Amino acid sequence: MNSLIETVFFSEKRKAVLILLFEKGPLPIETIKSELDETSVSILPQIKVLIDNNLIIQNDGIYQLTHLGETVAEKVSPFIKNLQVLSVNPKFWSEHDTGEIPENLFNRIQEIGDFKIIEIDLRTIYYEPNPIIREHIKNASSIKTFITYYAPEYVMVYYDRLMSGAPVSITTSDYIVNMAKDYKTEINNLLQLDRAELNVCSADVKIAEVTVTDKILLMVLYSTAGNLDYDFLAAESPSAVQWGNELYDYLRSRSVNKKEI
Repeated sequence: MNSLIETVFFSEKRKAVLILLFEKGPLPIETIKSELDETSVSILPQIKVLIDNNLIIQNDGIYQLTHLGETVAEKVSPFIKNLQVLSVNPKFWSEHDTGEIPENLFNRIQEIGDFKIIEIDLRTIYYEPNPIIREHIKNASSIKTFITYYAPEYVMVYYDRLMSGAPVSITTSDYIVNMAKDYKTEINNLLQLDRAELNVCSADVKIAEVTVTDKILLMVLYSTAGNLDYDFLAAESPSAVQWGNELYDYLRSRSVNKKEI
């Protein structure tokens, strides 16, 4: 077993070949070289190691996984892709609390894919429109937001989207609902719309925000010290949006629907 672990994990090129064949099926050497941007000199010795360990075979110039290779690649591929996502910005992941993300979703963190971290200038956040909201939410055709900090700049955006016919689902805490009581009449009127939904979560959830539209996932995590620093993780791939929807639905499932406040 140690030999197999060394074969797979001690070479980036061998890992890349395994994952490539797992995802795309049998391939000729020229395609493998092209896909991995390698030369014959650099990749053929690594392929030989995989063949010697019964992970791939070669028939008539076509390389493919063995049954053992498929089994290994099936287990290794998600793990490696998770590491690739987490290694893009290790400082962000190490300094923020991910403990509230369900294990089954965190184990699929690779589905976020390419992402960027957008830092909000804390000196302007209280008197200038949040640029994240301005750029990514104001034209959304649907919005789901879980939020545990007070963000009054969201109110008009949600109102405009509702008036434009977009469904809006908000899940928040008792504390935030109490802070919004000054707008009780207006909020209750909006909640009469079929496309408006408010859910209140009494649990102390250590996630600052998860906003999912039809086009983007936005996530704000508290720091490991419990502080809010307004670093938005933004990911726009379809798989990221689906992952975000599943996270939102999980958080929503821990709440109670309210028809009025």
